[in-house]
Amino acid sequence: MPAKTPLDAISLPCGADVDLLLEQAAQGRGADWDAHQQACAHCQAALGELTALWEPVAKAAAGPVSAPPGLVTAVMSQVRRLVHDIWYTLESTELGAVRIAARTVAALARDSARMIPGVRVALGRSIHGEVAAAAEKATFGHRHPHAAVGVLGRTAVVDLAVAVGYGDPAHQVAREIQRHVTATLRDQAGLRDVTVNITIDDVIDGDDGR
Repeated sequence: MPAKTPLDAISLPCGADVDLLLEQAAQGRGADWDAHQQACAHCQAALGELTALWEPVAKAAAGPVSAPPGLVTAVMSQVRRLVHDIWYTLESTELGAVRIAARTVAALARDSARMIPGVRVALGRSIHGEVAAAAEKATFGHRHPHAAVGVLGRTAVVDLAVAVGYGDPAHQVAREIQRHVTATLRDQAGLRDVTVNITIDDVIDGDDGR
């Protein structure tokens, strides 16, 4: 039998293999998303965090000298810590580890979006086809109902579906949501990299949504 790698059998809620995502990031293709990754918040968050983690190795490899002894081992140790529990963010401090549940990140994002004028409904879920539906189903199976948030380490990708008021400029409302949710997650959840994808799902007339 072939020897197993340190990350064998570890996958994201959507089923993506963490080994393959790490290989993709290490090859400098973290932003080259396939069809699944284009619709998957979990994969996008993982690729963003793994790319950032692998950056010192890539920089060392690009230089005229070899990577310092132990650098790859240290990076792999961080990767193993990150993927130990994919339902939580992870920040290591001098006092210990800080972990925040993905469902908490989703709630912060949803509540932050609702504060924007013109937003009538903000749902912490994705509506982007079969891939997102599968991820959402997997999350429900683990009693985490807000699968639209993918987290790994201090990286998060948020999919929000919102309804806006009739007459409100939808594109401006969407951009303001992105700015506000990003700032909220950085300030309140300690996240470093945040991507917020907005889908305007409906228009509500009058005060039906409030």
